[in-house]
Amino acid sequence: MTFQINTLHRGRFIWILLAGLFAAGFLLSFFDLQEIVKIIILLFCIPIILFVAVKISFQSSTWKLTEQEIHISRAGKDMILPLTEISYIKNHLRSGGNLLAIFFNNKRATLRIWRNKLFVAADDFESLLAELKSKEIAIVLG
Repeated sequence: MTFQINTLHRGRFIWILLAGLFAAGFLLSFFDLQEIVKIIILLFCIPIILFVAVKISFQSSTWKLTEQEIHISRAGKDMILPLTEISYIKNHLRSGGNLLAIFFNNKRATLRIWRNKLFVAADDFESLLAELKSKEIAIVLG
């Protein structure tokens, strides 16, 4: 089964968001306005900066489930995760999406994938979770 999931590059998203906020604040410092007006203008800039950060950081990912493996393709990188190595998946709910943390049985580092729900069409996330549960992979809400 194949699923399309909307994901973000977490680092790029945070850096663009922070840089945008600092740049907007820096530019507003050059205008001779009251501080409260600058703060209000900056508050109205936040959704615009957020939109730009999401659009630049967007990565569509394709998840293919077989009987033995999960194949994840995103941003030109392919990952193959054997189902027998996955201990459980923790689904951290976030306002803009989900943070999936995939924990492994061995000493392998936890894989984190940030799902995005902001400014995009619906994806196959719920279907993916249902299929993972049917393959007896524990999904823990965090």
